[in-house]
Amino acid sequence: MLVYGPDAGLVSERVAALVDALSKNLGPDTELVRLDDRDFAEDPGRLGVECQTQSMFASGKVVRAKAGARLDAAAVKALFDEPVANPLIVEAGNLRPDSGLRKFFEKHDEAAALPCYADERGLSELIESELAKSDLSIDRETKAYLMGRLGADQALSRGEVAKLAIYAQGSGKVTHDDVAAIVGDASEIALDNFVYAVSGGDAAVALRELNRLAASGTDRTVALGALSRHFTKLYLVATHPGTLEDGAKRLRPPLHYKRRDMFLNHCRKWGARRLASALPLIQEAVRRTRRTPDLGTAFGERLLLALASKV
Repeated sequence: MLVYGPDAGLVSERVAALVDALSKNLGPDTELVRLDDRDFAEDPGRLGVECQTQSMFASGKVVRAKAGARLDAAAVKALFDEPVANPLIVEAGNLRPDSGLRKFFEKHDEAAALPCYADERGLSELIESELAKSDLSIDRETKAYLMGRLGADQALSRGEVAKLAIYAQGSGKVTHDDVAAIVGDASEIALDNFVYAVSGGDAAVALRELNRLAASGTDRTVALGALSRHFTKLYLVATHPGTLEDGAKRLRPPLHYKRRDMFLNHCRKWGARRLASALPLIQEAVRRTRRTPDLGTAFGERLLLALASKV
């Protein structure tokens, strides 16, 4: 089964639901094997091995693989040359109709493709169902305001609504002020997740967040521009003549209190010298992405790997 679409959060939720359904059929101790490009780089035949061999200690096995440079239509076709012993779920981003991977799953007799496209009705239902769990109601105008502050990623939106429900719990009704106080702009949250993953040295998470931003409509130049501003702030604090804490207090706008400790830790991890060498790399990636947007994905991936190698 191929599950794909521009909303990474919705795709992830659908894949999780499929895994749960398959696990119930196979048995309560079903083994879940997660694979991505890192696994295929270490062992090109790993997908075939996991799909063809039964688990030694569990009642069944489900293989969840993320599509990427090393998991494409050719790799999947080779796998289906023989009967597949274990269920395979491939998770992918937005795929064009002429995508080889999509066409294979749509046409093969023993495979299927599930597209995932979020819409306003789905977001409205998500809000109502999450608030109902806490016995909260919301009027039409407040719901419209809330929907405007949520992004296109369903997983992020669900998290924000759950946070809102905790904040308003016991009041019986979510108000406009509740939404304004607790729900941040989802695109801003996603940008923060991205830049902090980069400065934290987690290339895999950073790449996932960058792809999630692109899928939700955020231009890669915007994301890389935010990364440039973030590293500039790190450099300014790292080169402050006083303590890092004093340097952070001088930033405008000030750091969000929830991110402050992480920001200071990343300052210490990088140091002024490495931050100074990272800034030109980021700025060059921004310039190249603006000149040739079609190559933005490649420029972004190359930059993230280069930065991760410096931490």
